[in-house]
Amino acid sequence: MITFESGSYVAKCDGCSAEIDTGQRSFQQSVNYISRAEGWESRKTRQQWWNFCPRCSEAANPDLDRVGVGFTLRSTDDD
Repeated sequence: MITFESGSYVAKCDGCSAEIDTGQRSFQQSVNYISRAEGWESRKTRQQWWNFCPRCSEAANPDLDRVGVGFTLRSTDDD
């Protein structure tokens, strides 16, 4: 989710709720900033956009999240 707060756009990860203030006043520039400078991934599924931080982008599956199936990262202790 990307929202306009206090004069600039703030991106929130749809996986872990991490936030980043882009410092941008344009929506498109904020999308470009999070994807290029911060390594975030934006995905569109069924008319809705999802934003994931680098940590969550590999494990995220918005289609499963919609039906109530969540995702978690395995800890290294599980191996």
